[in-house]
Amino acid sequence: MAVPSFPASPPALPPGKDKHHIVVLEGIHAKMPSFDFPHTIDVWPLTQPSEVAERIKDATIVIACVTPVTPKEMDAAPHLGILAVMAVGISWVDKEDCAKRGVTVTKCPAGNVDAVGEHFLALYFDSRKRIVQVHNAVTGSSEWVDKGTLTKFWPSGPPLGCSQETLAVLGYGTLGTRIAKLAKAVGFKEVLISERKNGTGVREGRVSFDEALERATVICVSLPKDHDTVDLISEKELRQMRPDALIINVARGGIVNEAALARALREGWISGAATDVLETEPGGPGTSPLLPDLTKGEPEVPHLTVTSHIAWFSQSTIVNYQRLLKEGVEGWAAGTLQKSENEAHVAVVVHNGKIWN
Repeated sequence: MAVPSFPASPPALPPGKDKHHIVVLEGIHAKMPSFDFPHTIDVWPLTQPSEVAERIKDATIVIACVTPVTPKEMDAAPHLGILAVMAVGISWVDKEDCAKRGVTVTKCPAGNVDAVGEHFLALYFDSRKRIVQVHNAVTGSSEWVDKGTLTKFWPSGPPLGCSQETLAVLGYGTLGTRIAKLAKAVGFKEVLISERKNGTGVREGRVSFDEALERATVICVSLPKDHDTVDLISEKELRQMRPDALIINVARGGIVNEAALARALREGWISGAATDVLETEPGGPGTSPLLPDLTKGEPEVPHLTVTSHIAWFSQSTIVNYQRLLKEGVEGWAAGTLQKSENEAHVAVVVHNGKIWN
């Protein structure tokens, strides 16, 4: 067998075509960079799952974000060569199937770390200080005028300050590392790095998963969603936590069981929670146990702040995403993504039939 050389030749164009065709499924999130090779491009603001197959059928390059492109849709796109994901998380991508098809997959690793780390801090301060709840009470009622105080939002007494907080980081990758540094910088008393749930041992510098839950006053979920992290935090884990604990999810919906969290907040097992992600997105009243439809008499979920999967959104993130997307797509078109037998561009997830990460 011939030993491949690097860089490889550019991928062949479909028969009868002299340019690549790019299809962008979710152009609403960010402006596309310019691509420096001959191409045509269709930019759709949003795409529903039922529309994917029709829209990508002539594509050699598909750019997506959170709308899944599954093997079924790929069956309708015989010329597809690269699926470029303009995001960090790609749990919906079937990497094994892409490798078998010879479809390259790229993503934007660590492109949003600064923004998401800062959003964690925003959610922490909101949750501990009840900022949104107090704002809603002040602007939507006369309770402050009538009673002279809104300290009712802390029925167990004054909230903890940073110097009293113990943070447990679940998921100590690039994002978790950044969040740990930020917590120390604002004065958290202690930062615990959790070992994997059901781990057979505890690595140096870490604590067991159970110890992290039991000791922490703030628990940050910053790990990828995978088969072994779905429902990582459910009723059992929530009951292990301290009554003054906060849980903050800046990872993916479904890692924290939403029905269990809603019950924990209603019944006061923990002090509060905040999440930037939901299992079903976009979300609104009635789409999640965390988002009850109050018009139907469903009880509210107290001491909860929800943001709309917006933690990533910042100027620096957009610049990073545009750069990594451009490098990945242009590298594929030029045949230069793989640098050697064991080295590929940082954006590469699947390439040349191999799963790289």
